Amino acid sequence: MTDPNEEERERQKRQRMRSLAIAFALIALVALFYAATIVRLGGNVFNRPM
Repeated sequence: MTDPNEEERERQKRQRMRSLAIAFALIALVALFYAATIVRLGGNVFNRPM
């Protein structure tokens, strides 16, 4: 029989890895939307007056 503390540590490790994967996916999605916006607006979007 396995140690309950070992099972809990393994569950926490899996949960942390899942959370990191979701965080990286969200960051990639934000970067993709940002890049798509810049491409759609054109390169001069940074040259406009604020």
